[in-house]
Amino acid sequence: MWSSIFHSIFHGPLRERDVMMLLTAGGVALFVGTVSAWLGAHFGAKRAIRRAFRDKIEIPSIVTEVRYDELSRSVDAIALEVERISEAQRYVAKLLAERVNAMQMPSTVSTTAVSTPPVTAPSLPRRDPGVTTPH
Repeated sequence: MWSSIFHSIFHGPLRERDVMMLLTAGGVALFVGTVSAWLGAHFGAKRAIRRAFRDKIEIPSIVTEVRYDELSRSVDAIALEVERISEAQRYVAKLLAERVNAMQMPSTVSTTAVSTPPVTAPSLPRRDPGVTTPH
């Protein structure tokens, strides 16, 4: 078959059958080549994009990890300070409650016949309105 095609192309006039066969083979080759090139470009571009994003994500991930570690340490320090503040507030609230209880204690009923004057608790100092911080 190949020899007849070769013979008809180079050694004699082309017949209609030979022209049709060459056009069909060329059309099939063109179609298969086009589809193959499109598929190769499509999947190659996808692969290149995945590699580019993977490379871009891996490099900043180290920087991001360091930032997350620093952020974690900062949050731990803030949590410790907040816990200290809340502990101080609990202590102050306890002291104030004890002070109020000590001031409001009823006078003890004496068993003696002598009447004693009522004991008055000292009043708390009044605070003037204004700024109370030491700055």
